[in-house]
Amino acid sequence: MNAPAGSSALLKQNADRAYPIVTHGKGVYLYDSTGKRYLDGSSGAMTASIGHGSTDVADAIAAQARQIAFAYRTQFTNEPAEELARRLTQIAPGDLDYAFFVNSGSEATEFAIRAAVGHWRSLGRPAKAKILGGQISYHGMTMGALSLSGHSARRPDYGPLLHPFAITPPVSFPRYARQGEAEQEYAARAAAELESAILAEDPETVAAVIVEPIVGAAGGVLVPPPGYLTLLRSVCDRLDVLLIADEVITGAGRTGEWYACTTEGVVPDLLLVGKGISGGFAPVAGVLLRTHLVDAVHRSGGVAPFGHTFSANPLGAATCLAVLDVLERDGVLENVRARGVQLEAGLQSLAARHRHIAEIRGRGLLWGFDLVDPLTKRPPAPQHSAATTFTDECFAQGLIVYPAGISPLNNAVMICPPLVITEPETAELLDRLDAALQAASGGNLHTTSGASTAVVTQPPR
Repeated sequence: MNAPAGSSALLKQNADRAYPIVTHGKGVYLYDSTGKRYLDGSSGAMTASIGHGSTDVADAIAAQARQIAFAYRTQFTNEPAEELARRLTQIAPGDLDYAFFVNSGSEATEFAIRAAVGHWRSLGRPAKAKILGGQISYHGMTMGALSLSGHSARRPDYGPLLHPFAITPPVSFPRYARQGEAEQEYAARAAAELESAILAEDPETVAAVIVEPIVGAAGGVLVPPPGYLTLLRSVCDRLDVLLIADEVITGAGRTGEWYACTTEGVVPDLLLVGKGISGGFAPVAGVLLRTHLVDAVHRSGGVAPFGHTFSANPLGAATCLAVLDVLERDGVLENVRARGVQLEAGLQSLAARHRHIAEIRGRGLLWGFDLVDPLTKRPPAPQHSAATTFTDECFAQGLIVYPAGISPLNNAVMICPPLVITEPETAELLDRLDAALQAASGGNLHTTSGASTAVVTQPPR
C-alpha cells in the first residue's frame, strides 16, 4: 500500500514523530525549513568534527567526483585511499602501520572481529575465537558488533540471534570505585577484574578484548582512571589476547589528541576510526592494524579479511583527506583543548547552580553529565526517559545535545560540539544549556527510582 497522500514515505527512527526538515548548516549551526537555528552541541552523533557547510570539503568532493568516484578494491587501488591510509597511520601510535577502510563504525567492528579471529587461525590456534566486550558499551548495530556491545536498549532488534560473547565489568572513576578508593587503586582493581573475566573464559579461547577508551552512548562519557588502559594492555599481552580500541567516537581529535589511547601511550592491536574522520561529509570508517597482524596475513596466504563494495572508496577517502587538511591547517586540536577547558568550567558552574545535574566528566570536547534527583542525587525512574525528555527541551531551546545511558541509568547527556567551535559559541552553548536546565527543573526529572549509580545490572546475554 502506498503512503497516504501528503505524508512521508521515509521511515523515521521514531515512526510516530514529526521531524523538522534541515535545510542547511554553517559552522556549528543547523537551520530548518522554518528558519529556526540550532547550535549543534553534539556534532550530530559525535560526527560533524569540523562543523557544517565547509566549502573546502565540498570543493574536494566535487573535484574527486569529476576524476573517479568509485573503484572496486579487488580491481584497483586509488591515490586518495593510499594517501588517507598513509596519513592516518602516520599520526597513529606505535606500529599501527596499516589501514583498511569500510563505511561505518559498525562495519569497522565487524572487520576487527574477523581480523582478530583470522589472526589466531592463521597461527594455528583456531580455538581463540571469542571477543570480550564491556557490560556498558556500544560498538555498532550489525549482528557481530551488537553481540559484543553492552547496550540492552539496542540488542532486542536481533532477539535471540546475537552471539553469546562474554562481558567485562564497566570501568569509570569515581562511579564504580569503592568508598575511599584512590584512582590508582581502582585502576589496578578494574584491570584485575578484566583479567579474571578473561581467565574465566579461558585465554586459549579468547581472541580479543574490545574497549572504548571513553565509553560514549552506552554510558554518557564514562572515563577510566589514569593508568587503566596501560594495565589493560599489560593484561592482554600477558594472556596472549589482542586489544581492540574502538575510537570511532574518541578518535580524529575529539579528546584533544588524534587518538584517545595515546594519552597513556597505549598501542592497541587494532584501532577503529570513523565518524569524525569524514566530518559527516561521507560515510567512511576504518581499522588500523599493527604490523604483526599484517605479517601473519602475508605468511598465511596473503588474503586479508573480506571487505565491502565501497571499501577504500576514492570519493570517501578524498573527503576524509580534506577534513584532515582542515584539522591540521587550522590547529583544531589546540582549539579542542582550549574549548574543553572552557566547557568543563562552564558545566561545573551549571552543576553548582542546578542541583539536578551531577558527575561532570569528559575530556577535550567530549563531555557528559547525569540528570539526578536534586535532593537524593539518585537517577530518575527509568520510565521517565530523563535523557530523552531533557534533550527534547534542549531542542526546543535551539540546542542539540545527545541522550545517553541505558536503563536503569538512561539519565546521561552528552555535550560534544564540533571541534571548531569558538569561545563565544561555547559560551552560547552553555547559555542555551542553562535555559534548558531551568525549564526542565520543574518537570519530572525529580521522580526517583530505586536505582543506584553504583550498581548497574545487565540482562542475561
